[in-house]
Amino acid sequence: MTVKTTRPAIVINGMDSIATKKNKAVLTLERSKNPIVLMTVVDSLKSQIIVEAKNSMAYKLNIFNYGIGALIERKSPKRYEYPWTIKINPSDTTIGIYDYYKTTHKRQINLTYSLPWVNNFYLQPFQEPTKVNTGFWGVSAGLEYYYKDNKYLSLTGSAVMDFFIPFPAPVDFEGETEDMYSVYASLTDNHRIKRYTIGYGLNFSRNTWSLTYHGGSVPATREPATKSDNSIGIIIDGYYQVGKRFHVGLIYRPTLLNVYPDVSFKYEHLISLDFKWKIRLKQ
Repeated sequence: MTVKTTRPAIVINGMDSIATKKNKAVLTLERSKNPIVLMTVVDSLKSQIIVEAKNSMAYKLNIFNYGIGALIERKSPKRYEYPWTIKINPSDTTIGIYDYYKTTHKRQINLTYSLPWVNNFYLQPFQEPTKVNTGFWGVSAGLEYYYKDNKYLSLTGSAVMDFFIPFPAPVDFEGETEDMYSVYASLTDNHRIKRYTIGYGLNFSRNTWSLTYHGGSVPATREPATKSDNSIGIIIDGYYQVGKRFHVGLIYRPTLLNVYPDVSFKYEHLISLDFKWKIRLKQ
C-alpha cells in the first residue's frame, strides 16, 4: 500500500514506522479480513485512520467459474485486499474510516475505456421490417470531469455490434447473414453514491443494418443491402464499482428523432452490458 500524506510525516503501522519521502510511504501488508490501523505523526500532531479489508478483485471474478473458486477460497485470507493507495492529512486529528471508493474530488478528470460486451438491438431500417437481435462486442472511450465531489460530466464515443459469439474467433459464413452495429456519441450528467453511479443525458447515433450474401450452396433471397440512419435520443446508465478502476454497468440508449435519411419520430434502442475501466488523469 502507498500512503500519501499532505506533508512530511512518520507513518506507523503496528510496530513499524516509516518516514515519508516526497510525502509518500510504501507499506507491505499481510492479507487479512481484519482492518488495519494507520497513524501519522508530524510535530506534536497524531492522526489515526482505520482501513477496512475488501474482497479482492480476483475473488469477485470467481463469478465466471460459477462460484467454485469462491467456495474454495471463502476461508482463505488471500480473498481480501486493502486499497493500493490512500491519502492522509496528518493535520486532521479525528479518527476516521478510510474507503477509497469515496475519494473522488471536484476538478478530477478520468480517462475511461470500456467493452460493451453484450448488446441488444432494436432497429427499424428504412423500408425494412423491424430488426431485433442480441450479440457481442464493442469498444468505448471517453472523459469524465467532476464539477462537484460526487457529480461529473461524461463525454463518450462508442462503437458496438451484434457478433454472434462472445469471443473473437475466425468464422466461415455461407448464405445470407444480417448484421447490426451502431456508432454513437453521448454526453451525460452523473451522480456518484458510494460505489454506484447513475447517469442520464443525450446521444447522437448512427445505426446500421446490413444484409450480406457470402455465397455457397444456399441461394440468396434478395440483393445485399446496407441501410443506416442518424438519430438523436437520450441515454441512461448505471454502474457499480467492483475494484479500484473496474466498473460493471448497464446502458439504455434509445433514439427518438431520426434526422437521416428523413426527418421523423422513430424509436430504436441499444441496451448494453458494459465493463468499464477508469484511469485518473488529474486529481
